[in-house]
Amino acid sequence: MIVCGVELSSNEAIICLLKFEDGIFHMPDCRTTRIQCADPDKSEDLKHFQKTFAKLVEDYKVDQVVIRARLKKGKFAGGANGFKLEGVLQVTPHLNVSLMTSSEQKQNLKHYGLPISFSETGLKKFQEPAFMAAFAYIAGQYEW
Repeated sequence: MIVCGVELSSNEAIICLLKFEDGIFHMPDCRTTRIQCADPDKSEDLKHFQKTFAKLVEDYKVDQVVIRARLKKGKFAGGANGFKLEGVLQVTPHLNVSLMTSSEQKQNLKHYGLPISFSETGLKKFQEPAFMAAFAYIAGQYEW
């Protein structure tokens, strides 16, 4: 199973690929760490973002896209552009997309914690939320 964890931040999707096979996790190389949408207010730019993301998912044979859910209101609420990008990804044909709340993520990680520290993964610090979403999704799919 290959999972693409996604953290939406302003006008970009920060991504991390995580593969789980035969009880082993590993991170396949990926041509990019983020996909940007030049202007989420323009439908052409949203379509380009959608097409670019769908092509990445197709090329790497991603089974599941997991978006780290953001709060809709309050001090730490997500911005409007991020919600637009989230909606575009959710309605992209042939993509299996799910949202993961922070409470779901904590629950899944409670049963199966990280086998190594994030700093040992070799990923960039800004990819940590995407990695954690992907890892928590996989951890929640299996009985350990």
